[in-house]
Amino acid sequence: MNTSGFNNNITFVESTEAYVNHTVQQSLDEIYATVFLLKRIIEHVVLVLGIPGNILSAIVWLRRHVASKNSSAVYLAALAISDLAYLLELCLVVLIKDLHPSPRDALNNWFFHHVMYFVRRTAPYLELMLVLSFSIERLIAILLPLQVYLSRFACGMHCAWT
Repeated sequence: MNTSGFNNNITFVESTEAYVNHTVQQSLDEIYATVFLLKRIIEHVVLVLGIPGNILSAIVWLRRHVASKNSSAVYLAALAISDLAYLLELCLVVLIKDLHPSPRDALNNWFFHHVMYFVRRTAPYLELMLVLSFSIERLIAILLPLQVYLSRFACGMHCAWT
């Protein structure tokens, strides 16, 4: 080491590159930790708000006087139940990750893995199909309102005459 404080074997550029690489790696680790923490917080907020909300939504849409007069209520109730199944699966996975002593063993169980995989893969497709069918039903009701009314009226008149 000379009087300037630098080792003659390591140049200034090499020492600067080592410092920058160490600093970049440290900041990436901090970013990953922050993103992981934010993801966990969002998961918990979604579960806390989503599970009771979907239960209440399904109860409201499945009431007899609402579902019998409004066909859209059936679609919305099915959508709430599908969302609830997905959220319950997510809640179970989060609880296993948080509380189980060996979460990898529990999550890699053959039966558990396939049941959760089925729910995780079918719920988004079911939601898309429900939204599509709900939209088509609303489109038909908007484009052909008179025909729907006439068919109900004709059925009512036919039933009244017999």
